[in-house]
Amino acid sequence: MRNAGIAFFAINTDLDLLVTDDPVHIGYLSGYRSILQDSGAYPQALVVTRENIALITGASDGAAALEVLNDPRSIWRYGTFFVFSSGDMPSYEGMPAATKSPAEAVSAAIATMTRNAKNVGCDLHRPELRAAVESVVPQDRLLPATEAFRRARAVKLPGELDLLRYVSRLTDNAIEGVADLIRPGVNELEVAAEITRVIAAGGGICRFVVVTSGERSSRVDAYARSRIMQDGDLVRLDIGATVNGYYSDMARTYAVGDPGPLARDRYSALLSGEQIELGLVRPGITAGAIFEAAMEEVRSGALPNYQRNHCGHGIGLRSHEFPLIGPSNETVLEPGMVLCVETPYYEIGWGGMMVEDTVIVTDTGCELLTESSRELCRPH
Repeated sequence: MRNAGIAFFAINTDLDLLVTDDPVHIGYLSGYRSILQDSGAYPQALVVTRENIALITGASDGAAALEVLNDPRSIWRYGTFFVFSSGDMPSYEGMPAATKSPAEAVSAAIATMTRNAKNVGCDLHRPELRAAVESVVPQDRLLPATEAFRRARAVKLPGELDLLRYVSRLTDNAIEGVADLIRPGVNELEVAAEITRVIAAGGGICRFVVVTSGERSSRVDAYARSRIMQDGDLVRLDIGATVNGYYSDMARTYAVGDPGPLARDRYSALLSGEQIELGLVRPGITAGAIFEAAMEEVRSGALPNYQRNHCGHGIGLRSHEFPLIGPSNETVLEPGMVLCVETPYYEIGWGGMMVEDTVIVTDTGCELLTESSRELCRPH
């Protein structure tokens, strides 16, 4: 049993067994993540009790799953795929017999694990898998598990915090490393390629690499293009990667030469708002209070009509998680929560800019994970 599973049942004491087909939750509870999960082409499921675990996956995925779970009895396959073995390493031979469909594998795994389970948490999105569970578990014993996951995942475990530190600092280093490329004559794709190279070399997987320059910096979540950067451009970087399923999400804005007084003043207002957020993050404060303070600070500067639906969010196994740093959000921050704080601004026809950092809520304040320069105009 992985630590996340222990923590889940410690928080959700009313549940005896959990079944999920959400790839994020499968990874959270088992520690196993794969290309098969990312592709979305083949269903997976996980059945978990306080003592045991059963991963339901396509037959081709068995070898990769075995590398992590190390117990063939916990891997329930469906379909046909041939992987041979030699020596005395755990192999397909020790796994339960493969079934024809994922629904059959789920039914078989559930049937072996529900003998002493009174309440079963259900986090299933595929109708055929839910029907398979309902065929072996009485309806009155099935409980929705969405809120249970939210409670369990809001505060990160020590191992999760270590992964979030690593992927955040890896991304931070990648951004810091391209500062010298922000100059006339370099195109957006060259910058994006270097960021991708550094993250991949550190064991990360790039999930989004936004490098937009000039007027394109106003284009939210746009891919880099071959546009060549020119003197006076704003260059907006918004980068996210994963390491073992855990996300980074950070942003910087750099200028090519001097972007002019309007850009400098607007950026100063946005940076002041983000710094106010960083100074407020601590246990006991509400997410809504942080949002309101950031908005007030930005509006007191060169963007008096600034509007946002949020100024940050939780982060973990997804790039955007609970809680949202948004208006009227009464969620109280707790130690172990991990947040991204940000103050973006986008204006089509002019450009865009943002600064975003990742922090861990500590007992007394916060631990900053992303420390690269926030200077708009950097010397070369």
